[in-house]
Amino acid sequence: MDTNDEFDEAGFKTLVERHWQHHGRCEQLFWSIYRRDDGAWQIEIAPINQEIFGGKGDGMKVWTGFEINLSEFLAEPGFDGIEFGVVSFCIECNATPMICIRGKYQGQPFVLKLSLEPDPNSEPMEIIDTLKQEVRAIERGQP
Repeated sequence: MDTNDEFDEAGFKTLVERHWQHHGRCEQLFWSIYRRDDGAWQIEIAPINQEIFGGKGDGMKVWTGFEINLSEFLAEPGFDGIEFGVVSFCIECNATPMICIRGKYQGQPFVLKLSLEPDPNSEPMEIIDTLKQEVRAIERGQP
């Protein structure tokens, strides 16, 4: 068991990406990882908003569905003491429905909030370019 205070963010992300399956063209996820006051690492993951460029849907904000097998994900080495919960959309509490998982990863306590949809108020992070048939990240400051 790891007893230091560092969270293996890169290792955790690698495991998520190994088990996450986008149902369409998308290359990114929204990530937020920080240490809470109680010492647990809070990890928030969500699909991202995308913007269509060109064609019939030009300018539309969309997102790509996904699937993740949580049983396989949490069976990976390093996970321990897992508990589950679900949260519905609540206008005063959270912008999307989510699955919440609490446990330890490599000895470090964590709370994972896995949103089932992107935050509806978030800006798109990718362009789906229908003219070039590609998906690309939106660079900050890009119109």
